[in-house]
Amino acid sequence: MDTPADRATADTPPTAPDVRIEATNFGPIKHAAVDLRPLTVFVGPSNTGKTYFAVLIYALYRVLGGFRRLPVPYHRGYRRWMLTAPAGLATAEMVLRPRELQDLLGKLEADAASFSLSDVPERSRGAVRTFLLDLETLQAGLEREFMRCFDVESASELVRLPGRPREMGISLAVREKDRNLWGLRAGVSESGVTADGRLEDDVALFPEGGLGSTFARRLRSWSRRRSADAGNRSYPIEAFFEDLFFTVFSSRGSQGGDAYYLPAARSGIMQGHRVIASSLVARSTRAGLERFPELPTFSGVMADFMQGLILYNEAESGGRSVKELAGRLEQEALAGQVRIRRPTPGGYPEFIYRPQGTKQDVRLSRASSMVSELAPVVLFLRGAVGRGDTLLIEEPEAHLHPAAQTRMAVALARLVRAGVRVVVTTHSDWLLKEIGNLMRAGELQEAGRSPADDGPPSALRRDDVGIWLFSKDGPVSGSTVKEIPFDSIEGVEPPDYEDVAEALYNRSADLQNQLDDAAKGGGRESE
Repeated sequence: MDTPADRATADTPPTAPDVRIEATNFGPIKHAAVDLRPLTVFVGPSNTGKTYFAVLIYALYRVLGGFRRLPVPYHRGYRRWMLTAPAGLATAEMVLRPRELQDLLGKLEADAASFSLSDVPERSRGAVRTFLLDLETLQAGLEREFMRCFDVESASELVRLPGRPREMGISLAVREKDRNLWGLRAGVSESGVTADGRLEDDVALFPEGGLGSTFARRLRSWSRRRSADAGNRSYPIEAFFEDLFFTVFSSRGSQGGDAYYLPAARSGIMQGHRVIASSLVARSTRAGLERFPELPTFSGVMADFMQGLILYNEAESGGRSVKELAGRLEQEALAGQVRIRRPTPGGYPEFIYRPQGTKQDVRLSRASSMVSELAPVVLFLRGAVGRGDTLLIEEPEAHLHPAAQTRMAVALARLVRAGVRVVVTTHSDWLLKEIGNLMRAGELQEAGRSPADDGPPSALRRDDVGIWLFSKDGPVSGSTVKEIPFDSIEGVEPPDYEDVAEALYNRSADLQNQLDDAAKGGGRESE
């Protein structure tokens, strides 16, 4: 449950590092470099790679456990890593001497928040880097998630563009206040996946001062116990990792949150999800059906989405503020409520719709496609997504009336203000126009004037939003990506939308002229 402090700051996105993801020769994408913002929007023609890039974000998020200030090793268990620690680490690297331990304690207790990797003895930094950036495990995790999320037998299948070398490049850079923290590079070719990474010496290991103080107390207590021992008083680096892991990396504040992916075609999925048992969904990815290659498979994002529906439990809701936004979305866009019914105790849930002002429940198979499309958005906000999480939605405007599309834009902005990172793909001019309006409201707010907000805050700052245009240079050259800058007058509309609007207007005017000419000609003949 949200604390009062959480609710007091619910309209301010949580502080998070800047994340930049680049991809080269990736599916239909020739090159893309995207800075993730609190609200990141992908626009452009079909088959230009918008979904590919969104799924890439999801896959990287799963492998890394989120995009945090440090590459915290949630993708593997600490104790399992210690049992298989790289043999190349020399014994000297695995031990902190008594004097070094005392120096560490002095630095921690002086200013725990500024304690960085450079404060660890130089000969032991390699062990810390190896712990945080376990490249061998990362390589295996990347290959597994690429195959799972994209439903391919080999990650090399993602290299689609012609030419040599047939290799895909992925990079991720994490920065804070124009300062590099860490980064990851991966290559994908027919020979497999390779990975390389970096961790800067000045990256602070304890951004939260309270955690650093806790760590210092643990070290001080350990030092006193060993001082009473007449034997070896050196401090094993394994113990350093153990304290570091359980004091800092296991803390709620250092976690990167969860990621949720809502794929396109949600309407059909909502109507048929109950026929698939949870165990079948878990085994329907390619990795789960290796023994049955003749059977069709789900992509990982589809399987995860359906698993979330089948195991749906509203008691696990991530936060009150997000849950309240789900209720507003029901009221303002659905004009009704999505309800859950379980035919048998412990059975799979059935989702139904009750229109406002009635007591009659309607199965989603008999409700409008708009209801089926919006229902999973409402359900995930009500029962899963919370502050600090990342929500990726393909075409949130699908099957929505233009007025409902603008309300969806407001809902996305409110999610951002509630502390959820949002990534969407869209073809909707209405959605983009309303996002532009919300950014103008943000400028008005920064000028010292409060825009009239009906409900939770929805104004967006320029830095909150990134609109990225995917476009093709030619039929086989692959697509490139560039950011559409916000203009206070023009908003954030892609240039080709203006071309389509102009072409439609010109065609309408031309046809009207022809009709006028035909009418004049008909009049002369009648005379």
